[in-house]
Amino acid sequence: MRILYVIIIQLFVCLNYSIAAQNLPAEEDAKTGDLRLFQNRYQEAILSYNKAIERDSRLWKAYLGRGEAYTKLGDNTRAISDYTQAIALSPKYTEAYYRRAALYVERNEYAKAVDDYSMIVALDSAYAKAYMHRGIAYHKLQQYAEAVNDFSQAIALDYYLSDAYYYRGISKISLLAPKEAVADFSLAIQILPDAAPYYKERGMTYYMLGEWKLADADMNKTVELDSELQSSVETIKKMFR
Repeated sequence: MRILYVIIIQLFVCLNYSIAAQNLPAEEDAKTGDLRLFQNRYQEAILSYNKAIERDSRLWKAYLGRGEAYTKLGDNTRAISDYTQAIALSPKYTEAYYRRAALYVERNEYAKAVDDYSMIVALDSAYAKAYMHRGIAYHKLQQYAEAVNDFSQAIALDYYLSDAYYYRGISKISLLAPKEAVADFSLAIQILPDAAPYYKERGMTYYMLGEWKLADADMNKTVELDSELQSSVETIKKMFR
């Protein structure tokens, strides 16, 4: 009986070693795909990931990499499909949800994006940018109070996340709280003083409040930092004059 037990154990070890050995080429193909992806050789990366998946259909990293290559090529439908497969194989890996959510936002599928960002924060409650991006998706869904809550949570986790103040300010305008919005835009500017959109939004909010000199100063600063915004700034000035 003991001899039979030893034989069974040896067979089990050999079988697992054989499976592991078979998976090595798949890992190598996936690594080649990663290199091609890094080199911006997206079609070649896809071919390498295809080989990896043919060798091991459960290699989630290959789906994740191929999804990124498809994203770079603008094929969001295939990218989402690959991220979905990566999630099915490795449901606790947050990056796959993060990438898929970004594509849902591009497709204006904000509710789906909210679901993905919610999964991320459930898995990693310290993921500040996931809260921020969920806030953006909530704003797009006109759920402004939920958006503000998420931006505030992102800020609590990362005080220097300037975009969280910026987007919270935008949501506060929608909640008819322009003075609070100005405070948020000002905090964003303190953290990142060369960001033209921050001045533009604060300037427009100053116009709403009747603070013409402050508004004009911000609009001039906007154009100074980014001349491509000149036309947009002139349109805003005409709206309030």
